[in-house]
Amino acid sequence: MEPEKVPEKLESPINYKIIFLILAAAISLQITLMNLDEDLAGNVAFIVSVGTTLAVSLASFVVAKRYWSSHIFGKAYLAFALGYFSYFIAEILYYTFDLILGIQAYPSVADVFFFALYPFTLIHLILNIRFFNPKFAIMPKVWIPLIPIVFVFVYSYISIGEFEELNFDFYYGVIFVLAASTTLSFAIFGATIFRKGVLGVAWLLLLIGVFMNATGDVWYYHLEIFGEYYDAHPVTVLWYVANFIMIYALYKHKETI
Repeated sequence: MEPEKVPEKLESPINYKIIFLILAAAISLQITLMNLDEDLAGNVAFIVSVGTTLAVSLASFVVAKRYWSSHIFGKAYLAFALGYFSYFIAEILYYTFDLILGIQAYPSVADVFFFALYPFTLIHLILNIRFFNPKFAIMPKVWIPLIPIVFVFVYSYISIGEFEELNFDFYYGVIFVLAASTTLSFAIFGATIFRKGVLGVAWLLLLIGVFMNATGDVWYYHLEIFGEYYDAHPVTVLWYVANFIMIYALYKHKETI
């Protein structure tokens, strides 16, 4: 089968008005959450979280359906859609445990669905990378594993520096930090492949979303070790911004492929 043709000229620039609206919405949400009581803040966080996560999944399914007959895009975006649908289920479970049942939401079965986002996202990234860049150069083989190593080292240094011991929460957090930062590495590599093509903008936006999500995850697991996470914490809004960016990135993919 002949590969799909990808235009070399970048014809779909970022609409910075949309980026500004995303940032304005994030600031407004943060201010709103900080001025609500704990229970109401939790309810608002739940609604926005599951809504934006589901939107990412549905947008991915739309792109996957549109390009299902293609050699790579349909399968890649199906994986991305399944990853965020799993994340949506995780959000439902997490807030059900936390807000409705009043039981421990971390760790819980919700983490299984949270974690599933990473392998599905990696499938999406690797399928695209192998299709457009089947031969890995020497440098990517060096820095792709270097990013997870740095993330895990920083996380470990901060955590062990406080507790001076390796406990369950530490190891549990390392698993997610490693998965998130590995996904980030492949997203960066993907962005370098498409930076000069028509997909460059979409991949840049995808990278930004993945980076924000990975940063949020690292931040969150550090907070959980010290019991400092709450619904109005800025890391919650960071995840929302990541989702908004992802939605825009998916729109750009649909617009430019």
